[in-house]
Amino acid sequence: MENNTVSYAQDAAAVQALDLTEPIRQKKRINRAKLQENIWGWIFVSFLLIGTTVFTYIAFILSVWISFTDYDAFIMTTFWEGLGSIHPDGAFHWYQYMFSPEGPLGIAGESEDFWNTLGSTVFYLIGIPIGMVLSLGISVLLSRDIRGTGTFRVIYYIPTVASTVSITVMWTNLFGDGGLMDSLFGLSLLANDSTYWQNRACVIILTVWKGLGGTVVLFVAGLNGVNASYHEAAEIDGANAWSIFWRITMPQLYPTIFYVLVTSVIGGMQIFVEPNLIFGNYPATGNQATSGTRYNIPFVGFIFGVFNNGEWAHASALGIILAIIIFVLTLIQFGLDSRRDKV
Repeated sequence: MENNTVSYAQDAAAVQALDLTEPIRQKKRINRAKLQENIWGWIFVSFLLIGTTVFTYIAFILSVWISFTDYDAFIMTTFWEGLGSIHPDGAFHWYQYMFSPEGPLGIAGESEDFWNTLGSTVFYLIGIPIGMVLSLGISVLLSRDIRGTGTFRVIYYIPTVASTVSITVMWTNLFGDGGLMDSLFGLSLLANDSTYWQNRACVIILTVWKGLGGTVVLFVAGLNGVNASYHEAAEIDGANAWSIFWRITMPQLYPTIFYVLVTSVIGGMQIFVEPNLIFGNYPATGNQATSGTRYNIPFVGFIFGVFNNGEWAHASALGIILAIIIFVLTLIQFGLDSRRDKV
């Protein structure tokens, strides 16, 4: 009995000793250098966060709200008055207006202008596959071990960083009446008697040439990332250059091609500067344009024309529709990409 009592006492003493000897947790010291580095990092990032929040997210929310109003910059006295002016014909008046046909007095709707300008924008997208094919061919040549490829890369990239205004002025003089192409080949895409198909072709050539350098750089980087061991194995098996390119190079280059395609479509749907500089400032509506430029107005140009006319609610509704169109096109591309990965 005494032995059991002694053992219990020893166990209790051992437990108490363990509790007393347990190390006390110390507060983790603050690394002042790391804290200062994080503070400066947040300071620099804060400018981007504030700018993105104010000029992207808040601006988008305000645009959505304004599209439900009757905001007219030439009538409303204050900004807040415009925000509180829900359209008397209903919050979705402008969305119905843009899809309604024009009435006898020209006040029922603007579906003709809407589809004409949207069609012009879609037509300008023809330059995307043309530019991608040319860029891919040039990048394949530049990725080879040929003397002077570095110089050619710089030459192709110069139009990308050049001023859009200067390039457009050069293009106007090149393809206009009495220009170089008119003098040498009798080709004047911007002549007064040119059709809108010729005018659009001129814009497409301009955008393809200007965007060629940036796409070439991306494709060259993608080609440099292709695993060379696959090429060597295919050559040993007797595959020719064409089979190697289509069956080995292209699948590994697909992520770059997909990125270029998505970003090009997003940018192409927002084309504005080049047609605006070539054909002049856009009017408030397509009906006010001259017959030679009416069908050359892109959708963003139509939005700017409405905005400059003071119809901010109308322009906001058009901008929201454009954002939805771009979003849907991007979803379709990502959907097709996901289906390809499952195959």
